[in-house]
Amino acid sequence: MNNKMKAYLGKDYSNNHLRNFCLYWLKGMACRPSWEYTEESRAAYNAWRSENDLDCLYFDGDLNADTLMSAWMIIKWVAESLNVEKGRKFTKCEADLKLLADDPDTYFPPENGLVQLLYKFLKLAELRCNYILLPDRNMNTDRYCFRRSAKFRMLYDQVPATLWHVFEKETLGMYFLDGKGEVDEEAVTAWILREKLEMGFSKGIIKQSEVIPLTKTVSPRSGKRLTTEDEIRQALQYMIRFLNQRDRALKMNKATDKAIKQLNRLFEVWGPYGGMIKTKNPGAWWTLCCESYGETEKVRTAEIYMSGGETFDYVMDPRFSLTLTVDNGKIVDVTIDMFKEWNDLGGYDYVDEHGFRHGIGIRRDPDGLRKLFSEFMNTVCEQGPYLTDPKSVYKFDAYGDMKKIRFKRRN
Repeated sequence: MNNKMKAYLGKDYSNNHLRNFCLYWLKGMACRPSWEYTEESRAAYNAWRSENDLDCLYFDGDLNADTLMSAWMIIKWVAESLNVEKGRKFTKCEADLKLLADDPDTYFPPENGLVQLLYKFLKLAELRCNYILLPDRNMNTDRYCFRRSAKFRMLYDQVPATLWHVFEKETLGMYFLDGKGEVDEEAVTAWILREKLEMGFSKGIIKQSEVIPLTKTVSPRSGKRLTTEDEIRQALQYMIRFLNQRDRALKMNKATDKAIKQLNRLFEVWGPYGGMIKTKNPGAWWTLCCESYGETEKVRTAEIYMSGGETFDYVMDPRFSLTLTVDNGKIVDVTIDMFKEWNDLGGYDYVDEHGFRHGIGIRRDPDGLRKLFSEFMNTVCEQGPYLTDPKSVYKFDAYGDMKKIRFKRRN
């Protein structure tokens, strides 16, 4: 997954992640339109945000995007804790951001253990694992300070508080209400799984009572301004652990760079709509099939599988459902949505996007979609004769019709 911070800052990007965030905020401030309560102002702000907010950049400008853990809040609390004797306060203003960008070591001594934890967090905070899609854009500000109805809660964008309050209908649960005005816990669970936030619950049990607290002194139902070094240290340890686990979870169903290159080799033969490659020895090497459909210019869905018969619908084993991101005719990103394979009982097992294998019961699959897809692509592109010695090759056109094509053998 591309680092959007690096792309946004360009040549100004560095290995000092505190400096990166300060420069990112300064760059955004320099081009941010002034705010007025008019339709024109809202449209201008939305356009600016879609092009300058990291959360939106990670989701192609989607305004429902949000930062999971606030980088500025923890930077501020660490800075004020370490500089308390100087009475120094920090705000997210141009002067303070320039000060921290130009001379971070003065306020964040690199040998300090708390600073070292902060830098570990900030390195992760730049990445996709620190960004989510909300069910409603308004939840963005409510996650920091909830002011709706009779409730007032300072949540500070803290993850445990978010995960606790999505079950409360008077606070963040208002975004998951059913037709009777009650919190739809199935909808809450679906959102948590979709956004891969289950590591915020003890043993992965998605229940309000199982939310893991930020620190030993902070209840999950409350957000808290952190002032002591011990609390900040515990919070940073929680945040680093959470983002590391979420980063791994997000990659479980993302194809590797090698698998993407291999898939591009196949589509160079088939064209954008997929096709079929038959081998000279179908007993050893079944027919390789692929069907691809366009969602938008940049997003396509695809089914790629091995077929045990002359037609597509005989036996498909294994079978992968994919979402492809395409740029200038090349596949640049692949999300593996599902894997299916024939089991010994005459039915299909499948592994879903969350890494669970369904068949006889449900269990976590240790291989994960990423590994399963890599093994499949290695088999068809490196071991099998599909790209080196096929019997015949067919390709689909935009209307779903298939025709036989000449194939130039690849070494």
